[in-house]
Amino acid sequence: MYKSILSVIVFLFLSFTVCIAEDKPGKGAIVSHDTAVTSTLSVNNYSQMMFGLLFVVGMIFAMAWLLRRMGRFQNAAGTGMKLLGGVSLGQRERALLIQVGETQILLGVAPGNVNTLHVFDKPVVAEPDLKSSGSFVEKFNAALKQKAGMS
Repeated sequence: MYKSILSVIVFLFLSFTVCIAEDKPGKGAIVSHDTAVTSTLSVNNYSQMMFGLLFVVGMIFAMAWLLRRMGRFQNAAGTGMKLLGGVSLGQRERALLIQVGETQILLGVAPGNVNTLHVFDKPVVAEPDLKSSGSFVEKFNAALKQKAGMS
């Protein structure tokens, strides 16, 4: 992925330098002052196109980052399903705890296979309260104190 992006950037840079070189005639070039030669793709047009392209690609990456940070709108449809947690069991296997309504389900997920491992009628894990009071520093200090007490 990075190699292809790097090769595209190098190609665009090289084509940009060729475009600049074509706009400036060399020493041996014969230029008639009677006829005006205009290029359809001048340096200004080319740079404007490149900055526009970089802006659009940057916006695509920014939107992808924003969607990843927001959880990919997994609760936007109002389905009532929430991913409470997960743990990796191997290279490609995971155990996931999801909540559907009041029921929590433990799932085993492998490539091409999803199995129900256990269905909990009563919640075993409380939903994290994201709107709880307290600053990050207070929560971090409390977590450190709890970890120090466990060790």
